[in-house]
Amino acid sequence: MIFNFYKIFGCCIIMFFSVNLSFSQETRDYDQLDSNNEADIAESKKKFSQLVFFDYRGTNVLETTVGLTILQDNLENKESGFYFRLGYKRAIIDHLFIGLSYNSYVLSYNDIEQKLESFDFNLEFLALPYDNFTPFLFGGFGYNTLRDIEASTVKLQGGFGLEFIVVDKLGLKFFAEYNYNLEDKTEFVINDEDDDTFLRLGFGLNFYFGGETQRQKRLKEIPTQMKTNSIAPEDY
Repeated sequence: MIFNFYKIFGCCIIMFFSVNLSFSQETRDYDQLDSNNEADIAESKKKFSQLVFFDYRGTNVLETTVGLTILQDNLENKESGFYFRLGYKRAIIDHLFIGLSYNSYVLSYNDIEQKLESFDFNLEFLALPYDNFTPFLFGGFGYNTLRDIEASTVKLQGGFGLEFIVVDKLGLKFFAEYNYNLEDKTEFVINDEDDDTFLRLGFGLNFYFGGETQRQKRLKEIPTQMKTNSIAPEDY
C-alpha cells in the first residue's frame, strides 16, 4: 500500500514538472513603459521586477515533507524517528506567509517508540522572495497529542531552512526545526519531570498556486505603464 502511494506521488511529481517546465520556457513579460522621468522609470522597473514573485511562487502553498525527529533531552539510547508533514500556507505579503500544518512523527528512546501528532501554526519569512533561491525563517506554536491515549500539550517551535525553485511554482526545501513543550506535568512525551525538547529535520516540496489577480492589480497600480517602449530584461 505504501509502495503504491509513492508510485502515485512520483507520477504526480513528474506530471507537475512537465507542465511547469513548458511554462518556464516562456519569456517573462512585465509589460511596457513610457516615461521621461528617471525616478518614475527606476520605480517602475523595481515594481516590474517584483512581479517575478508570481512566476516563481504564488499566494498559496501546499507543502509536503518527510524527515527525522530526534529527542534533545539527556536520555540514553536515543534514536531518530520518522517525520511527516502536510500543510497549507498563504502569503500575507511577498516576504511573509502564514500557515497551518498536520505533523505525524515518532520519538524513539530506550527501545520505546511513541507515535505523536501535532497541529502547528507558523509565520514564515522569506529573505529573497524575488529569487529562485532563498533562506527562510519560521516560528509559531503547536498542539501535540499522543495517538494511543488521551494526552496533549502545547509547544513552541522555530527553525530555518533553504528553498530552491526547481521550476516555476515548485520549490524544493530543507529545514531544521526546534520544538519545546511548554508543560509535561502528565509525563506526556517522556517519563521524566522536565519539559521535553526535540529536533525535526525535513526535506520536502512546496506547490505554489494563485496570485494572478494580485499580479494584474499591481500592474494597474504602476503609474508609468504605457505599453509603447519595452524594458529589456538586462535593464533590471
